[in-house]
Amino acid sequence: MAIILEEGEKKFNWKGFMTVSAILLLLAGISYALFFAETPKIEIVVPQSVRSASELSQVQFDPASVVNSASFKALRRYVGEQTTGVLGRQNPFVKF
Repeated sequence: MAIILEEGEKKFNWKGFMTVSAILLLLAGISYALFFAETPKIEIVVPQSVRSASELSQVQFDPASVVNSASFKALRRYVGEQTTGVLGRQNPFVKF
């Protein structure tokens, strides 16, 4: 006597298909953004306030005129000169 088993109808796994499709689309989008998308130009990215830095770099500065000015000479020092104190022990390997 032979036993005959009928195979049931295989159902398509839509949840798995959608998950794999979403992962593949995500990887495709990331690879496009990293490797194929055009990079923005520096003129577009830099704001107008930073563009004026080139104008500021051409300004001529004379330190002698600042040091010799009356307002600079009128400044007073409120803090004394700093001195170096005793740092550490003579022999750091000696026991306390």
